[in-house]
Amino acid sequence: MNLRSSLRSLVAAAFVAGAAQATLVERVSLEQLVDGSARIVQGRCLRTWSAWDATHQNIWTHSEIQVTDLLKGDAGQTVVVSELGGEVGDLGMRVEGMPQYQPGEEMVLFLYQTPIGLWRTSGLGQGKFSVLRDAPASPPRVRADLQGAALTEPAAGAPPGSPQGTDLRRLDGLTLDSFKTQVRVLVSRPAAAAR
Repeated sequence: MNLRSSLRSLVAAAFVAGAAQATLVERVSLEQLVDGSARIVQGRCLRTWSAWDATHQNIWTHSEIQVTDLLKGDAGQTVVVSELGGEVGDLGMRVEGMPQYQPGEEMVLFLYQTPIGLWRTSGLGQGKFSVLRDAPASPPRVRADLQGAALTEPAAGAPPGSPQGTDLRRLDGLTLDSFKTQVRVLVSRPAAAAR
């Protein structure tokens, strides 16, 4: 067995092992998402690609998002969102719970910037709401996008149950306009109220 075959077997085993586990993520509220995000955008995915980071330690999947509405922060016509995982050549890296993007997909994203300048989704999949346009006569609706993440309750010392604020599960199926109105109200509230 050569090195390339060994690596393929190892990657395949990692994919199988990873599929059986979920990434633990602390449940957040809509208020926490808004407060923890430097940018909130509605947009459409134009393209995706995967590449190694500069140290050749991790594979990142980058998605170019065309911004159609800016709800918080500043952004140009596009923003590149980067998430851990992807495939480069014969090697792949999979991290459960990382949001994924498909060209043509429409969404509302809650984004934060890493110290190395990458834009990532806040709260993993909790910060991605897909926009569904089921029928021309029906208003578009949002759908929470949690794939492969196991949500845990807030850390010790926090109030029991759901985090303080609006439970994201209550937003699933809301019309896009109602959802964006709630987000804009939270963005515009005084800074003291945001704490």
